[in-house]
Amino acid sequence: MKLLIGGDFAPTKQNFDLFEQGDAETLYSSELLDYLKAFDYRVFDFESVFEGKGTLIEKHGPLITTPVSCLPGINAINPNLFVLANNHSNNLGAEGIQHSFDIFEQNNIAHVGAGVNLAQAREPYILEYEGLKIGFYACAEHEFNAASDQKAGVNPYDPLESFDDIRQAKTLCDYLIVFYHGGMIEFRYPLPTQRRVFKKFVDAGADLVVGQHTHCIGCAESYQGKTLLYGQGDFLFARPTLNEYRFSGLLLEVSIDKNGLTVDYNLRIKPKNTIRLASAEEKREILGTFYERGQDIQDAQHYEEIYHAHLKARKDFYLDRLLGKFGRSYIYAAFNKLTGGRYRQWKMRRRFGKMDWLILDNWISCETHQELFCDMIREEWRDQ
Repeated sequence: MKLLIGGDFAPTKQNFDLFEQGDAETLYSSELLDYLKAFDYRVFDFESVFEGKGTLIEKHGPLITTPVSCLPGINAINPNLFVLANNHSNNLGAEGIQHSFDIFEQNNIAHVGAGVNLAQAREPYILEYEGLKIGFYACAEHEFNAASDQKAGVNPYDPLESFDDIRQAKTLCDYLIVFYHGGMIEFRYPLPTQRRVFKKFVDAGADLVVGQHTHCIGCAESYQGKTLLYGQGDFLFARPTLNEYRFSGLLLEVSIDKNGLTVDYNLRIKPKNTIRLASAEEKREILGTFYERGQDIQDAQHYEEIYHAHLKARKDFYLDRLLGKFGRSYIYAAFNKLTGGRYRQWKMRRRFGKMDWLILDNWISCETHQELFCDMIREEWRDQ
């Protein structure tokens, strides 16, 4: 069996017209369309929800939705399975999820990773093909999307449940592919805990682990003979950006038979709000750096240096939020720019002493404090 896995996929305002017109050659190029037809099964991460029912939820981040009129362009790539464990499937709440399920069913598109409740969201999808059973299990980091026993949403990664889910799913199939929607956007390496989690997925029964959400090509490593992919990049997700990382994305070519599962890579390139297959030269250059990053994470000291450099680059973004509304004001931004960042340091030192930092460290490190602190934050903003 030849299986194609594409990355994050959603029509957006930048190309709604092409999707509605079903202008597949402009959206994808004839070469890429022919390439997709060569596969027995096509899987994509659908990072949206169909409009028509439901109400937009309150969240931090974009609320991406898709008009049903975009179906001609969606169906042009003949998707067989949509992975829904992501941070956009629940943008219209329970009604939006059920509405999307109905549309998928009408268009013969299976789905995995979301549900009208947690039990449904946790269910794997099992494909039977020529005597083989291939399982798909999908989970996502917690944002504003997680399902619960009484709440619709996506399947949240849970260290007390997800590994058991994978063990159970593996009893139902010959091969199991696990999707994990998480990681740092536009960071081309996994976070340390993510590497540990992916390896535990394999220990629990996964034959391939695919990390999505970062909107860039990351890196990969092998563990127990299984591929762990940290960042696939987008399939087609046209958002305004100047970041070159978003201009390319991996296409996973998965071959499965009774002798095993193997993975190869191809590339798509994003010119403007459309995509095409990469040229041989583009593929050689981009995959070359992809493999180099895979070597980087095998060097523990070098990997730690890369991670801490990124941590330092992101520090101001997080610390500014501790100043509340003032940290997001133009006045603050102007003073900070004029002083080369020293104003933030001065402001933070006035507000937080050593003991304050120790308290915050304890609150986010200790499981008891972490749970109470998180629940308190959620209740506070909901009350407002």
